[in-house]
Amino acid sequence: MTRRVALAATLLALASCAPADTATRATTVDVTASPDVTEATTTTVTTPSTTTLPANPDLGGDAVWFAPLPPMPTDAGRPFTGSDDFMDLFQPGAPWEGAAAGIQVFKLYGEWVAYHATPDQLRTAVEAIRDRGLALGVEAGPLDPPPECGNGIEGFAGTDEGALIANRIMEAGGRIDVIALDEPLYFASVYDGEQACHWDPAHVAAEVGEFITLMRSFFPDVVVGDIEPTPNPTTVGTYTGWLETFREVNGYDLAFLHLDVDWSRDGWPASSAEIVGFGTEFGVPIGIIFTGNHSDPGDDRWIATAGERVKEYLGGAGEPPPHVIFQSWMDHPDRALPEDEAWTFTSLVHTYLSDPSALGFTEEMLASNIALGRPVQASAAEPGAGPERVVDGDAGTHWSAGGGPPQWVEITLDGPSTLTAIRLTPAQFPAGETTHRVTGWIDGDYVELAEIVSTTSDGEAIDLTASSPWQGVERIRVETSASPSWVAWYEIEVFSGP
Repeated sequence: MTRRVALAATLLALASCAPADTATRATTVDVTASPDVTEATTTTVTTPSTTTLPANPDLGGDAVWFAPLPPMPTDAGRPFTGSDDFMDLFQPGAPWEGAAAGIQVFKLYGEWVAYHATPDQLRTAVEAIRDRGLALGVEAGPLDPPPECGNGIEGFAGTDEGALIANRIMEAGGRIDVIALDEPLYFASVYDGEQACHWDPAHVAAEVGEFITLMRSFFPDVVVGDIEPTPNPTTVGTYTGWLETFREVNGYDLAFLHLDVDWSRDGWPASSAEIVGFGTEFGVPIGIIFTGNHSDPGDDRWIATAGERVKEYLGGAGEPPPHVIFQSWMDHPDRALPEDEAWTFTSLVHTYLSDPSALGFTEEMLASNIALGRPVQASAAEPGAGPERVVDGDAGTHWSAGGGPPQWVEITLDGPSTLTAIRLTPAQFPAGETTHRVTGWIDGDYVELAEIVSTTSDGEAIDLTASSPWQGVERIRVETSASPSWVAWYEIEVFSGP
């Protein structure tokens, strides 16, 4: 049996972090073998059947989520391991009391729960989340791939994995309070790559409804919402229509919709705010997942960039969305703790909760790159991807010439400058051999500073260091004469010195 649920309303209604009186039930779970499970198992467990989601009066009932990436085995799509101190978050007295007091949901990755966490690790995490009075969330792909499509595609982890996740949480003595679905509409309906299914949204909604029914057979009161990405060709109507379709098909609402924002998309704050406004009227709270970039070179840049995006949204909307999610599936942050040390993941959450104006780039960061915010021009520009993006400090945005070489982009500095290094971060797909010439305008003429002839790839920075400082440089020009892709750069950073 299904019922209509809304996470925001639940959070507002529950003012106490104390556990509710609970009934218990015995559940027998048949689990299909996973890559790390050699045979099917049948387990009988006793688990509470009610859910308590604590409210946070300081946030007016709005929800803040935290979802760091745990260490997991690397592969071609994830050549990194997550926060090294992930398990330290669950130790008694772990130094993130301020951040923990301000969040409502701690979200675990379904892959970690199902396949990689040891029983002791999972039990430690479950107990610590419960002891802090937080809702235990899990992210999971709800769709079962048919023979003809969906295999290996995000969102198609399926019901067998869902059952395995449920079983492992119960074996650890826990209860899943919240499930965030992993982008089912986009990857089953909008996605147009290899193994695409092109399902009608109503078909996706029906499949998701079946997954929710399954998970509620384990946890009757579990709150289930959705995550969806916002790249082209999605529109605001893609997701407002999705909320309407889900209601029509299933007779109840998704509990929330979280936006995995394409930061390179022109006008993302306004389009996100439009979906937030629709959700408020429709009765489904909308959230934004705030992250840094895959290509950020360190924790400091990742966290500062995430903070800048929070401030950019707040500057346009005037208030945060109903749900604010701090999450990473990227190489950074490597460190989650402690919250009182700069550039840890919990420090980002704590700063947001205590003083959002302090988020983002520090004055020292801004001063180090003398190209930041300077005038820029280019040989050509694709609509919505102008050259100003190479000097905006955000490696998630890019300038694109909208065509192949030859192309150029030029930055005017604040008067004659002494340069010690230049960093170029290409937006390039596919990878391949490229040729670039970097020149500086010095004493009324262009002087070659460096020539790059090498194999380059998307997001991998090219660092140029002067053997002796380049002096008297007024402008920097980067000319591309050979490339297998359109000419585009995420960032061009210029560093000065004595």
